[in-house]
Amino acid sequence: MERREGAQRGRDTRQMDLQLKGKTAAVTGGSMGIGKAIARSLAQEGVRVTICARNAQNLASAARELCEETGGEVIPIPADLKQPDEAQRFIEESVKELGRLDILVNNAGAAPGGVLEHLSEDDWAEALQLKFMGYVRCTKHAIPHMRNQGGGRVVNLIGNDGVKASYWEIAPGAANAAGQNLTMSLAGQYGKDNISFVAINPGPVRTERSEEHTFELQSPDHLVCRLLLE
Repeated sequence: MERREGAQRGRDTRQMDLQLKGKTAAVTGGSMGIGKAIARSLAQEGVRVTICARNAQNLASAARELCEETGGEVIPIPADLKQPDEAQRFIEESVKELGRLDILVNNAGAAPGGVLEHLSEDDWAEALQLKFMGYVRCTKHAIPHMRNQGGGRVVNLIGNDGVKASYWEIAPGAANAAGQNLTMSLAGQYGKDNISFVAINPGPVRTERSEEHTFELQSPDHLVCRLLLE
């Protein structure tokens, strides 16, 4: 009965070998929320992981916590992906630390919400600079390594307002729609190199940023479980 009820709530407590042991992954925005949950799940599967975020102290704390929880290897590499050279450095240091790069998870970044009349030029620039261009930068520098090693996978976390219209989140929607197009375009270009691209469009998720919301949200760990099983 308990297992059936868990399945009805969308939870799967069964252990499954996802055949990821020995793989390597770089996860952006890995100090909290969805990125941290992804890093945790990958480490639990035996993947060696690097994570990045702008706050070095929070990032180091998250890495220690994940190492203790999983018994795996999670390496913190502070980086501000709004800066092109730092995005490149994150990928290059990840390859240096891990030896290769099998998986890139682009997750870092948020964009200011609001209606058109209330959004400034800076708001639009902020929306595109990290949420979209951060993905572009990391992917650009990861692809040569993946191509040379015979393949890889890029997973882009793109909010569901990238596939639906929300006038109160028009800037995030624009950045996410651009990310959706980027993912599909690169999938067509680099499939011949055995590099696959996946876009994930989660709805509201309960993270540190969303604690003020009162509506029911799914947990990031629940989300990751679904991503790995689907």
